[in-house]
Amino acid sequence: MSEAKQDQEFLEPEYAKNEQKKHEYPWYLENIEKYLTPERKQAWAIRAYPCTDLGVWLVPFIVRSEACQDILSRLKAGDLFLDIGCHLGSDSRCLAFSSAPIFHTYGIDIVSHWDVGYNLYCDRGLFEAHFSEVDMLSDDGGLKLLEGNADVINLCAILHQWDWNGQIRAAKRVVDFSKVGTMVVGYQIGGLKGREVETAAVGVKNFKHDVETWKKLREKISSETSTEWEVKAWLRDWDYLGWDQADMRWLPPDARVLDFVLTRSK
Repeated sequence: MSEAKQDQEFLEPEYAKNEQKKHEYPWYLENIEKYLTPERKQAWAIRAYPCTDLGVWLVPFIVRSEACQDILSRLKAGDLFLDIGCHLGSDSRCLAFSSAPIFHTYGIDIVSHWDVGYNLYCDRGLFEAHFSEVDMLSDDGGLKLLEGNADVINLCAILHQWDWNGQIRAAKRVVDFSKVGTMVVGYQIGGLKGREVETAAVGVKNFKHDVETWKKLREKISSETSTEWEVKAWLRDWDYLGWDQADMRWLPPDARVLDFVLTRSK
């Protein structure tokens, strides 16, 4: 055996590979949440959204989207990316980590968690995507610059906040930012049977879609905005997004993730 080969074999200590004893080492900790939760507490202090305390923002959606590679190609070609309800900016960072340019990346949210994102990812001064604290439903002047200019729109965990009529209003606003060729991707909480559901803990009613009711909503939006869209949608199990089903026990038993890709054709 050559000297180089011997040196290579000793680069990794044997104890690190010992499956029988690894849980006996004094540095093994069963729970390391103290290193993971400070930013969650910061975000929770801002707003008590379910996705904040469940920690699902630690599992970015965009890399699981059917359209992820297409999105990356488009952004690398100079397309504008708009993240509505961007929260900490995790999805935008995933794209940046995959070499998508960030100077055409815009995030908007009704309240800012942006500094919490910098604290979590330690990239202040490095991640320079544009962010605006603004209500997507408003006519804020800053939003005027984005209207009709977004090539890709990320819409995660937004529409399921509202009932049917509220979703129509919000979806029409999303159309304002689009143009022919715009792709809208995202997810929301849906179910095996589309219907209005009340979250008893907070007394709020929301419409949870199945694939068919989602398509009906899109047909109504198309009719009322004189636009046409190619609609793709799937109901996913919780593990598709890397979530623990037990954490979703407060939702109806038939709740699922509605994953969608919309492309504007007119």
